[in-house]
Amino acid sequence: MDMQQNERISRAIQLSGKRKREIADECGVAPSAITQWINGETKALKAESVFALAKATGFRAEWLANGTGPEREDEPSAASPGPSSDSMQVRTGSVPVVGKAMLSPEGYFEDVGYPVECNMGFLNIDSSDLEAYGLMVVGNSMNPRIKNNEFVLVEPSKDYVAGDEVLVKTTKGRAMIKEFIYYRDGQYRFDSVNTDCEPIFIREDEVVAVQYVGAIVKSSRFIPAT
Repeated sequence: MDMQQNERISRAIQLSGKRKREIADECGVAPSAITQWINGETKALKAESVFALAKATGFRAEWLANGTGPEREDEPSAASPGPSSDSMQVRTGSVPVVGKAMLSPEGYFEDVGYPVECNMGFLNIDSSDLEAYGLMVVGNSMNPRIKNNEFVLVEPSKDYVAGDEVLVKTTKGRAMIKEFIYYRDGQYRFDSVNTDCEPIFIREDEVVAVQYVGAIVKSSRFIPAT
């Protein structure tokens, strides 16, 4: 299956082993721009951005731009062994979907502490986070950003920066998908991923976890468990 440009960008950044802030610095853009590239919110990258991203990640500019040719100049041929999965530490095309998230109009849903062994299936997507998992979103309260029956890819081991979407779990048993704005003086600020809700402020001692949301994944990438 051919990847969209934002999927190629996401793959290149993940496999580069660099943080988004590092990529942003090397490309001369804000971290929020990298997030927009990954999420497909930028319809067409400028040529200078493509070449800067190619240099930062080690992937070919032509492949990043239109998917033509090998991903990298030094990509091994079929006859030569590539790096082992242990050395790459990439979960390739099999991120488990561990449950459903029934969203309220405020963006809340019940705590998502699902055991991994109770998975519904898998997302056909790569992740450099071996702890990555997916959630199926039920409901249209976060439309158009997240539509009914789409999936959220959560990568709990990854760092996040201002402007990133995150899954927030609180001591009150609530979980929500929000945009991380800042942490200051023992307090977090999160904004809604749509424009219908006011910003929220949560004290550090009320937060159980803040986990990076790597992608919103279409239902076509879901493989049900057999």
